[in-house]
Amino acid sequence: MNKNKIIKQLNKNRAKNISLLGVIENYGIESSLKYKNSILITVKTDHLWCYPASNSRDELVELLKRFENKTNYFASLESWMIPVISKNREIEWKLKTERLILSEEAKKLSFLHNKAKQEEKIQTENDFELRKLKSQDADFIFAHSHYQDFTSKAYIKERIAADCSAGIFINEELAAWGLIHDDGAVGFIHVRENFRKNGYAHLIMKKLIKNKRENGKDVFLNVEPDNSKAKKLFYSLGFEFDRMISWIKLKEE
Repeated sequence: MNKNKIIKQLNKNRAKNISLLGVIENYGIESSLKYKNSILITVKTDHLWCYPASNSRDELVELLKRFENKTNYFASLESWMIPVISKNREIEWKLKTERLILSEEAKKLSFLHNKAKQEEKIQTENDFELRKLKSQDADFIFAHSHYQDFTSKAYIKERIAADCSAGIFINEELAAWGLIHDDGAVGFIHVRENFRKNGYAHLIMKKLIKNKRENGKDVFLNVEPDNSKAKKLFYSLGFEFDRMISWIKLKEE
């Protein structure tokens, strides 16, 4: 199926397909299958990921028959898709998240653009530098990640090189960071325990949002449902709940 036709179809419901559209923009399409109104797309990033775009169980079942288990990695899944994809298979791991998208109202608010005085005050009080991450920061970020089962040092290095990122350095020590995932989602937001309650996560988020907005990109993220502190921050910045989304890896047959 022609890439432009795929993108045109996905754009009919951009919010639903925001992750798939982002990863296609960043990495292109490895392969595609279409049946009626449903599509299966594979994209090669850190793994060969399969992204389904479907509203029909029957259509998804038919596509999976044709897919012939080309990969065990499935991305951006709505809840109803998981039992269909994992039928007669075991799930090795599942990462369940809430997708949040920056609201249209928030895009217009001045607090995303005009808090220079507040940022200057925070910087003066804490004496830090906010700058883009470098590839050599990847090992440190991975070592402090709670998601080592789902990511790798190589993936983090690639994402730092490929897209915008932000790190807060205090005396050249990395205290907080954030970067952009392969599908364009804001992610890896982390503040080390000794540096928390200084507003660093807020500054990291604002930096990444500003960069994505200036480049005309969709601003969205995924957060685990029980991460109440992170969700409080994201909602304060104008993000709104969109839907539940999961990533899974099936066990080898």
